[in-house]
Amino acid sequence: MRAVRPRLRPLAIAVLALGLSSNACKDRSATGELASPDDAAEFESQYRKAFDDDYTPQGVNLMGRAPNDVLDQQLFAERLGFADVLMKVQVQQVFGKGRYQGRQDQYVAVALGDVILGSLPDGVEEEQLLVVKGEDELPADLSGDTLLLFLKWAPGEVPSYHHHLMPADEGTLEMIEAMVKHAQEVGVLNADGEVIEGRKRRKKGRGGDNGAKPSDATLPDDDPPA
Repeated sequence: MRAVRPRLRPLAIAVLALGLSSNACKDRSATGELASPDDAAEFESQYRKAFDDDYTPQGVNLMGRAPNDVLDQQLFAERLGFADVLMKVQVQQVFGKGRYQGRQDQYVAVALGDVILGSLPDGVEEEQLLVVKGEDELPADLSGDTLLLFLKWAPGEVPSYHHHLMPADEGTLEMIEAMVKHAQEVGVLNADGEVIEGRKRRKKGRGGDNGAKPSDATLPDDDPPA
């Protein structure tokens, strides 16, 4: 696990927060802010439930049969299958600036870690500030924890992506690694976890598929949809 880095200085936090509220047309690559690449596809409304700019405090129960477990499994599969980038991040600081202004927004300062799927644009700085819009207050002891960050690009929005955060527990990581390895073996992903050119996701048609990705594998003990 990456060593815990010092807390961001107030000035650094202020600069990062300012970047989140700046004009969408600003060239963010010059500042190192996390932003969608030029060739990113438009963010579609169907992804909003999975990429909800929120945090899940517990790992997904892959064996659970309760309604909540099944819903979590479905959302996890969507995040894994549709994410442009999946990576580990380490929490450096949590604060609720938005809540002091009568909004629900909270902020998480993170250090970007290993990329599991996809790739980041060039010039992205290691330290980033993520907005969390959930109703629940983030745990005060989250600093130092390693989380999974699912990213879906949203060009034209501010910030130009949507995300979801969840704990990087051992069971979930093992399952993701196994699925990624399988996708690499069958030629869907390359060694860096990127979709191989020519195997991009296709629109689902009659008698066709939508392009294999790691989430196309059935979750453990998960019955196929009726």
